[in-house]
Amino acid sequence: MLTLLMLASLQGFAQRVNTTKPQHITTPAASQLRSYVWDKFPDHYHILAFNYGSMFPANPGQASLANIYYTAVPVSTGTSKNETFTGVAKNGFANRMWSMGGDYESIFNEKNDIVLGIGGFKNVGGDGGFYFHAGYRYVLNMGSVSIKPGLDYYALRGSNHVGDIDNRQRNLYFDGFYSEAEFTVTHTNVYTDDAGNEYVETTYSTYSSDRVEVKYRRKAKALQPLIEASGHWKRLSISMEVGYMIQIQQKSLLTFDQINDYVRERNEIGTMNMRKNGVLSGPRIGLMIGLIL
Repeated sequence: MLTLLMLASLQGFAQRVNTTKPQHITTPAASQLRSYVWDKFPDHYHILAFNYGSMFPANPGQASLANIYYTAVPVSTGTSKNETFTGVAKNGFANRMWSMGGDYESIFNEKNDIVLGIGGFKNVGGDGGFYFHAGYRYVLNMGSVSIKPGLDYYALRGSNHVGDIDNRQRNLYFDGFYSEAEFTVTHTNVYTDDAGNEYVETTYSTYSSDRVEVKYRRKAKALQPLIEASGHWKRLSISMEVGYMIQIQQKSLLTFDQINDYVRERNEIGTMNMRKNGVLSGPRIGLMIGLIL
């Protein structure tokens, strides 16, 4: 009997020892952090957004005075007279510029975002115009919010009206070009007859010139490193971006167009290069509100 009790005790001890042996424990693999939008659009998705932004150039430039010397010859008398046109070109990038337009985003492979946009801009106290931009963002998904570092390329074209020179019944001679009292505009139209044959018709129309419109135009190109935070609710997308515009090129000039005010026809007669005035470089902030397509 004693032997049986000792054997039972040893077996119980052996069982208790066996339960302490290390066992292989399996844990579920950590899931990748994904944007919940990607679960609804597994291949790719697009966003059509309204964009409003503000730029703050560090060196906005100053409005410059345009003095143009020309010779006027009336058609009736043929007597020449030297005259001077004076106008103020508000061509400085102001301390604050606002922009407004539309953006189209294409997000693919969950990590890449291509952006295209177009819109208008206006300087406070300066010129205004339109812009085009294209860029890339790398998407860092954090669930319902995404952080997107990226780079944009901007092309801006601005202009403002400097003044007008009287061109009624007199010829104007500038430095290197001239504006006659009349100008001719060519119109080309393509017609298709009932047999499907196409033919081209060119017409020439002559108009009297009422005035020469003087405009200041400026083209600028810039790069913008940026970081964007984007959130989604159902199909609504809201983003905020902060960046720094770096101007890489600027071209400024005066343009001269003959204008007939009655039929609103115009004819460009020449341009005059101007020195660079102001630099677009500076911080920029933007707000985008869009719809997921």
